[in-house]
Amino acid sequence: MVDWERVEKLRAKGVDWAAIAADEKVSYAAPEGSGDAGRALKALYYSKKSRGSTKRARTAEQETVPNSTRLKRAMPAIGVIVMVTGLLWAIIAYESSLVSVFLPAYPDVLLVVVGGAVLLGLGVVFGTSSSLRESWKKPIAIGIILGLVIPGAIALGTSSLGVPNLSPLNVSEPGGWQSESNRNPVWSDSNAPVVFYYGSIACPYCSASSWALQQALAQFGTLNGISYGYSNPNDVYANTPEVEFVSASLSSNSISLDAKEGNVDSSTTAGIPPLSLIEQDYLNAYDPGGSIPFFVVGGVFVHVGTLINPPTLSGMTDSQVQQIIANPSSNQQVYNTIHQQQLYLEAFMVKADQLAGVTPPASVTSNTAVMDIVASIS
Repeated sequence: MVDWERVEKLRAKGVDWAAIAADEKVSYAAPEGSGDAGRALKALYYSKKSRGSTKRARTAEQETVPNSTRLKRAMPAIGVIVMVTGLLWAIIAYESSLVSVFLPAYPDVLLVVVGGAVLLGLGVVFGTSSSLRESWKKPIAIGIILGLVIPGAIALGTSSLGVPNLSPLNVSEPGGWQSESNRNPVWSDSNAPVVFYYGSIACPYCSASSWALQQALAQFGTLNGISYGYSNPNDVYANTPEVEFVSASLSSNSISLDAKEGNVDSSTTAGIPPLSLIEQDYLNAYDPGGSIPFFVVGGVFVHVGTLINPPTLSGMTDSQVQQIIANPSSNQQVYNTIHQQQLYLEAFMVKADQLAGVTPPASVTSNTAVMDIVASIS
């Protein structure tokens, strides 16, 4: 390696290039076929000087450019990076519920794509796109890397916490229920399949459906902490009588109740407690619009929407509905409507128990009406 400091000292003393090239301390070896070593060293010296001057000029230019100008120059590239990252993220989130647990593909991640497009547009209009035209491959490459790494890290993290990657619902089941053919392991708590109910005391559809849920759960154990009330008086189907699950729990060896019910008398889902990652996973995958009520049995069987139409209970009090359940002949039509949905719920709980290797109550499996439905479940 040439000792350029030695070269500078010798030049300062007026030593000619041939002598400098021959100086052992300079350590210069002329390239083969270069002829005059002094001339070759001189050419190399000035070439090096020129590159250094250019680099210093660029550094000086960068130091004098205002930050606002730098941002304008970088904005198109940043926009491309954000767009590509968001697009890949959205595609992966659409395909993988593990990724959409935190940010669903629509609308959240797609907003990232829109944000990138806005940045790109602003950069082109108010800044300069010349740098992007010259080096468009780099921002795209960065976007691809980020678009794969970020959702990949999310998927790995959520999977390590026991969150399942859910496949689309593609199998129709009795009673308007659905399942998916590529079934995940049964969602269970202490080996008992989970019945997840997502709703609100204000919702008339939740209110009407709550009676079938109460009756079905009662066949699998002791239901505690329930109360009675009415849906929002200012909403459609006002004052529909209901069973409230806000503080409910189930003592059972074969079924675990996971009820997340809003406790605010509002037409929205206000007051619903925060969801766990697994609960959010099922909601994002199978009920992205947040429709209520929403039911999941064992993580396998899903029902979105009401089980019972609220007009069925129009004008009734909660006490009257309880009396009808206790004495079916007092209003056979209302009883049959509630009881039919109760049978469907019991059947899916039995099927979830069977899939999990859990023994359901004999009192339920001895019911021919329930087992006939079980036989029709895929």
